[in-house]
Amino acid sequence: MDEEDIRVIMGLFDGIGDKLIKQSKITLKIYQKLTIAEANAIYAIGIEEPKTMKQLAETLDVAVSTPTRTVDRLVEKGYANRTVGTKDRRQVLIELTPKGKKLFVEMDEEGLEIIKKMLINLQDEEIEAFKNILLKVRDSME
Repeated sequence: MDEEDIRVIMGLFDGIGDKLIKQSKITLKIYQKLTIAEANAIYAIGIEEPKTMKQLAETLDVAVSTPTRTVDRLVEKGYANRTVGTKDRRQVLIELTPKGKKLFVEMDEEGLEIIKKMLINLQDEEIEAFKNILLKVRDSME
């Protein structure tokens, strides 16, 4: 692989990234004007069990103090609640409210639709190869 190949791939990543960001901004405006950080936090909190701030920070790959303001905004907007842990009362747990869980599902469905549109022109074998390439790229970055 030469420098020209790398530049072409870099340009393709940039173009795809720009389109994804544009689509995400359109989608997020539909969902009560969430910021990207708020949408990421909703995904990280999830709809299963409550998360500690430490778990949330680890999922988002940020410092423990970083998601605090984002969670504050989600609580203000009615998408999340803070509760005290039952096993350890020093622990603060974050969970999505029913409104937040509904939004999570809607955003997840919208995300699936965006990916389906991206892959619509690919055959099953191409999708499998693409998935394997993305796994190799991800693994090389760890």
